[in-house]
Amino acid sequence: MALRILPPDGQEWRMGLNDIPVFIARTPQEFHDLLLATRPDPATGRPDPARVGPFMSTHPEVAGAVALVSGRTITSGFADDTYLSLDTFRLLGMNGVSAPVRWAMVPVTPPRAAPSGTGPDYLFEDLIAALHQAPLQWRLVITTGEPSDPTSDPTRAWPASRRRIDAGTLTLDRAESEDNGPCTGITYDPTVLPAGITASDDPILPARSAAYMRSFTLRSGERKPASAITPAMVATGGPS
Repeated sequence: MALRILPPDGQEWRMGLNDIPVFIARTPQEFHDLLLATRPDPATGRPDPARVGPFMSTHPEVAGAVALVSGRTITSGFADDTYLSLDTFRLLGMNGVSAPVRWAMVPVTPPRAAPSGTGPDYLFEDLIAALHQAPLQWRLVITTGEPSDPTSDPTRAWPASRRRIDAGTLTLDRAESEDNGPCTGITYDPTVLPAGITASDDPILPARSAAYMRSFTLRSGERKPASAITPAMVATGGPS
């Protein structure tokens, strides 16, 4: 889930949230090395166990994070999924003291069974159909960390007992095609933050910012094909 919040005072808050419980590497270098270790073998099209095994044995934090990601519950689609910041941020108080926080968009719709649709675009088609029936909602839940909670290691989840604040509700009442919607020409850089929120010491945050901008620059020079989700599909609530 990518969000761009524009308050009336001219500030801006961008979020790039993911539906995994933790990130799978602690640092940009570790993520780079993980990608090399798990790259597909040309002969089999699958990662080579001879590379993956030694890497995981020497990076137990990565192995633990991958196990958490692999074992997560898969919901029926976009509408009932939970999206997490993964990285830690800091909220600044009026007294100048900051507190570590992570946040999540938690669906109001109870999670359903795993998806059963087919085709490359069925998750988008299901979302569009659901929005034609009723608005979809998520709660912004901010979790505050304790001094013992890691702020620079996104592979480690915080304890479930931490204080959680219900900070508001996101309501989606319509969908738009990428061909005529407002979500092009922007990167959902999670370090674009309003006053009162700052990045933490998590090294993944500046790496995400740099990677997103590099991706945006490369994509800007490409010729974009027509979107699979067309304006007509959005208008009618399903494939034409």
